[in-house]
Amino acid sequence: MDGPQVKSMTSIRRTAFMWLAGLMATIGICAATTSYLLVRNEASDFLDNQLRQIALYVGDAPPGPAAGRVDGVVAHDPEDDFVIQVWNAVGQPLQQSDPSIAIPRQQASGLADISAADNNWRVYTLVTPDRTVQVSQEMSVRQELAANAALQAALPIAILIPLSLLTLSWIIDRIMARLNRLAFAIASRDAAADDPVPIDDVPAEVIPFVSSINLLLARLRSLLERQRRFISDAAHELRTPLSALQIQIDNLRHDDRDGRFAQRLSELEAGIRRSTSLVNKLLRLARYDAREPAPDPRPVDLAQLAVDTIARLTPLASSRSIDLGITRRDKAVTIGALADLEIILGNLVENAVLYTPPNGTVDVAVLVAGQEARIEIRDTGPGIAEEEMPRVFERFFRAMPQDGEGSGLGLAIAKAAAERQGVRLTLAMREDERGLIACLVVRLAPMKSSR
Repeated sequence: MDGPQVKSMTSIRRTAFMWLAGLMATIGICAATTSYLLVRNEASDFLDNQLRQIALYVGDAPPGPAAGRVDGVVAHDPEDDFVIQVWNAVGQPLQQSDPSIAIPRQQASGLADISAADNNWRVYTLVTPDRTVQVSQEMSVRQELAANAALQAALPIAILIPLSLLTLSWIIDRIMARLNRLAFAIASRDAAADDPVPIDDVPAEVIPFVSSINLLLARLRSLLERQRRFISDAAHELRTPLSALQIQIDNLRHDDRDGRFAQRLSELEAGIRRSTSLVNKLLRLARYDAREPAPDPRPVDLAQLAVDTIARLTPLASSRSIDLGITRRDKAVTIGALADLEIILGNLVENAVLYTPPNGTVDVAVLVAGQEARIEIRDTGPGIAEEEMPRVFERFFRAMPQDGEGSGLGLAIAKAAAERQGVRLTLAMREDERGLIACLVVRLAPMKSSR
């Protein structure tokens, strides 16, 4: 890893810390500012009322409640008013702001909590030689002030918490987006890709994990390459002795003038043919695995391709008492490699013939729908169990019955050729009767406009 790459890396931890620190700082500033404004307004109203009452009762206090005399000057809650009482040295009342409220005179200076006039009061008494001044306030006023202050302090927090959760969710999504892109890049990689997973936009904490994945992919590619070479080399090496054995069988058949070994030679020859077929299929798979370039594309008549395939496999079908034929031949021309399309269709038809019991049928149809052509192969064989359907294109996998002919490579080769040609290959059970439908879907060649 070089220097510039290291500088371009971003850390999930650092990014999350910076975002969260900024979010918490923003929440704190917003909460403190909002709480300050709300509490300031509440305190301002309360202190304005205190100023009002001080102005009312300074000097010679009015003989009774002064609310009516200052009507409209300052809006206030009557419960917030102080009860002011003044007695002379012998305890005779001199002034009282609200005669309807009788709060007992306290004998000593200081603060006290008193229950009077069906309310609880907070009282401050100032005792001097010539008089006693007592100022009282309802406890509910203080409780209301505390409750309002607490509510106003909690209100911005209650509003900001959901907003912060939404913001935090957005931050997490933004941080995880890089991991999601990395996961998508890994999931969408081709199995044969040679380049490592890029780490340019990968968070610093994930780089060791991505590096391990690249190391694992390199080992896997090396293993697959060794496997491909082994299959290719083994197939090449087997072709020579198999060809030599075929020659020896031909010589023995020529020398066997009385035909005593004819049956055994036929069985041996059939085994060699199967082995040769398997070797050829392994070589073909090795070529597909090596991703050799496809032959140059050219127009292919799909109806003629179907007819030629049926003609080539008719002897095999006749030997097994299979009715092989074509039921529909729409005019369809596509652009592709004829060799690959021959392999695909040939393997599909051969597979259907091999798995269809004697006296069964295999029907081939070429149909055109819109810009696509479908080649369908319908057989009356045993079909494929639903749980085995996902594995039918695996190499050497053979669906039930296991005692049927075949190497388990035909569908795998057809799938590899279809992928190289960019065509769709599907298998499904028949709905009208027992059997399987193999379907090859290709795009039609564009029609040349006539002038």
